[in-house]
Amino acid sequence: MRSLEDYDISPTTGFLPTEPPLRRLSDNYFQPWEDLMEDFNGLLLAGKLRQAIHKMPLLDHSRLKTVQEYRRAFLILCMLSHSYVWGKLEKTSETLPANLAVPWSGIANHLGLCPVVCHASVVLWNYRLLDPNGPIDLSNLSALATYSGSLDESWFYLVTTAIESVGAPCLAAMVRSINHVREANYQGLIDDLQTVHTAMEGMNNALQRMFEKCDPYVFYWKIRPYLAGWENMAEAGLPFGLIYEGVDSFWSAETDEYADMSHLSEGERLLRQYRRYAGGSAAQSSLIAALDVFLGVEHYPTGKRPQVVQKPDSRDQSDLNDRYKQLPTPNPADELHKSKEKSGTTTPTSERPPFVRTNRNAFLRAMRMYMPRQHREFLEDLELAANLRSFVLQLEQQQKDNLSPEESMILDVYNDCLTQLKVFRDKHVQIVTLYIVNQARKGPNIAHGGFAIEKKKQQQKQEQDDSTQDDSIHPSKKGKITTNDHNVLYPQTALETSPRIRKGSLSAMVSDMFPELGLAKHVDPKTGVVRGTGGTNVLPFLKQSRDETADTRIGFTPTTGHQNGKSIKKSITIAEEAAIPERRRSWRNWFTNK
Repeated sequence: MRSLEDYDISPTTGFLPTEPPLRRLSDNYFQPWEDLMEDFNGLLLAGKLRQAIHKMPLLDHSRLKTVQEYRRAFLILCMLSHSYVWGKLEKTSETLPANLAVPWSGIANHLGLCPVVCHASVVLWNYRLLDPNGPIDLSNLSALATYSGSLDESWFYLVTTAIESVGAPCLAAMVRSINHVREANYQGLIDDLQTVHTAMEGMNNALQRMFEKCDPYVFYWKIRPYLAGWENMAEAGLPFGLIYEGVDSFWSAETDEYADMSHLSEGERLLRQYRRYAGGSAAQSSLIAALDVFLGVEHYPTGKRPQVVQKPDSRDQSDLNDRYKQLPTPNPADELHKSKEKSGTTTPTSERPPFVRTNRNAFLRAMRMYMPRQHREFLEDLELAANLRSFVLQLEQQQKDNLSPEESMILDVYNDCLTQLKVFRDKHVQIVTLYIVNQARKGPNIAHGGFAIEKKKQQQKQEQDDSTQDDSIHPSKKGKITTNDHNVLYPQTALETSPRIRKGSLSAMVSDMFPELGLAKHVDPKTGVVRGTGGTNVLPFLKQSRDETADTRIGFTPTTGHQNGKSIKKSITIAEEAAIPERRRSWRNWFTNK
């Protein structure tokens, strides 16, 4: 493997930049962007952000000089673009104006990202140090930008930034460990595995602090909507994705040349402007992905773990609505291409970059395209170089008596690292349950909740409006809720609405032109599916990832009390762990565990 620096990774700060992100673009040419950011939260609250953006000039992103400037610009356009699309008590916008879409797409291409909010934008490039000489931890961090202007949102981002910081030593230890395995340097391998173990303990401690200053209700109803993308968003009024005005897959900004589009109809040209991207997701963290690769954790399609045996006739209705079962292409025109292949008429398709020996889970593979290009290359090279899993499996095949104390300790510390990664995923499941699943089931505390409308009150209003009109003219409207009457922002409100295409919208026109595309998938309220901002049926996905981590542990029970006076917790097999009786649930046990 190349050096960490070649992948834009620091041995000290990891995937975080070596220097804190820029707080402002110094070139006066980009003053219009910075001026909007100064009044960003106020304009959004007052409902004037879209109006202000319409007045903003189209700036040339190529005048950005350094990668730090590109990152700052990407953050700015993430904040402005998502707020423009979702609004505040406004109908979802189907289009992103060219003065946002064109530079955003160009900057994303330069950084190797998709033009949508992602982990890198709000976590890696969205913090400042209160004390410039202090550490990157929660006692010394402040967020540069938030959608809601709330402390809860800042804390949500900063906890994740702290996790990236405390986990940074893992990366250099991983690279060294690969060399130690090749050289049979057992003591060096033990030291590096203990470095990884200690860092992961710190990551778990940082994640546990999420509960301190981020309120679940505020997160779900006030923050999370803005982190959504526009993939599988029929419920939010974006059945085909979002139109990036001025951005077309046939146009190259670098050459300023247009390909021949004479064979395309007006509708096909319009369809080419649509883009479908997933929103921000923890699965976009290169750190967690690197730990999986290094430790050899294998992820399978959700519900397809080898250990799980399903009844042949059992069918989970929620499977039909999980986006990772059938990942849509970023450009809906590619689906039109597939349908035309049967009739012998084809059109060019969007190219999807190849992956190198990735895991079997389609969602996790797709999330790599939302990581910075160099970080993604690190993961691909790490997959080819990683040798720890094969080494410990070889040790496991040896008899107990044939293992040296150092070899036994390697197995012990390896299992402890996997245990820490499982604990991390346990905590993540707890957070998702409290912050997403429970909030989705409860519903908003107030009628609008900033983003949602109560179904009952809206239905009563609809029925009153219908009673004043001639039923013969509007026979199908009575008693129904349409997205025309609902300021739907995100699928979390779709359980209280009837998802359909807004009449007179661009999506309606495209749907009429290309009926073979159909309406994008929506979540049937009866399935009980709760999706993450990345689009997954969140709990089954997270629980399986956790179980796959636990399954990776070596089923060998080494002795304790190794050399150097270091005591390592005893490892047990998965079967032995399952046989341990569950402790009776009580408040006393809960406080003891805490």
